[in-house]
Amino acid sequence: MEKDIYLNNVKVFIKLVSLYLNNKEDPGFVIDQKLMYFLIALSKRNSTSVLLYRAITGSKVQYEKDSLGNLEECYLANIRKNVLFDKERQELYDFMDKNEIDYLPLKGIVINNYYPDKNVREYADNDILVPDSKTPLIKKFFTGKGYEIESYKRGNHDAYLKKPFFNFEIHRALFQETEDNAKNAKYFADYLAKSQLKGNHEHYLKSEDFYIYFLAHSYKHFHVSGCGLRTLIDIYLFLKKENLDFDYVNEELKKLDLLDFSNDMIDLSTSLFDGKELNEKQEELLLDIASSGTYGTLERGVDRGVKEKGKFKYLMRRIFPPYSFYKTAYPWAYKVPILIPIAWLARFFRVVFKSPKRAVKEIKIVAKHKNK
Repeated sequence: MEKDIYLNNVKVFIKLVSLYLNNKEDPGFVIDQKLMYFLIALSKRNSTSVLLYRAITGSKVQYEKDSLGNLEECYLANIRKNVLFDKERQELYDFMDKNEIDYLPLKGIVINNYYPDKNVREYADNDILVPDSKTPLIKKFFTGKGYEIESYKRGNHDAYLKKPFFNFEIHRALFQETEDNAKNAKYFADYLAKSQLKGNHEHYLKSEDFYIYFLAHSYKHFHVSGCGLRTLIDIYLFLKKENLDFDYVNEELKKLDLLDFSNDMIDLSTSLFDGKELNEKQEELLLDIASSGTYGTLERGVDRGVKEKGKFKYLMRRIFPPYSFYKTAYPWAYKVPILIPIAWLARFFRVVFKSPKRAVKEIKIVAKHKNK
């Protein structure tokens, strides 16, 4: 699909969603079969299928009822998922309250409350920040409930999975302390202490601090491999309800070199959902965001890495990461550097057995890249 046609169709998607978000109707809005096919595919890539369904069925637009595909099923499944997730999460909260573990719900757990209906925002996992010292106790809670440990004491969070879709990420830190994230890791290191008590041992962030973290997390995805349209929707809805102290916010964002990114995202989101004309810079940013999908693409991540470092250096850093990488990924190797070659082997076998197809795909993308 040509760039201009793709961008125009993305704008149609935005216009449709903005009707729902702003509680408006447009009986003259017509969705033919070809456009519907595009909207469904775009929403799937951006984790907004449920939102699309509600926008179509709740804004009095014109469409063929048999053209919705499985959007209604997605909506009903997401309601069920949220109900079960809420129940499972409450059991975890009760456990942490009983065991006097301070905890801070993050990201989707918070932002979905800013939607007209919290069931229309899709999210894959529950992110919660806890003290590092309490993670062994939390591990016992999850294993006792039949969860599989996907990762523990690796990176900045522990991951627990259970069928059919339960996924909890228990953060010991908000950012992994690597070379690229050193500034963020230091800035957000005390965010649990910075948060305020909501009740028992549950904490919350004041709106300004939540936005700063949310934006920093979004930028991490955007910079590495891309972030999707849902991020723009989140920012729009959050700022629509919260009257932030931007003197404070902007001063903090300057410390993280994120002020320009924040301004760009705010300008783009408000322009889109308030029906304003986009300038050329905003159109390019919208195209980048829409095409990358919710969690970005491997192609975009490789492209960024190769452009910054060149093919050879990029591959070498992927195979032999910098020393800072091991602090959270393989702390035993970080503490005893002579063990780093063993960490190389452990990482190699982890890739071979857990994600060989992705590794092969990444190598092929690098090989085809035009940069030297």
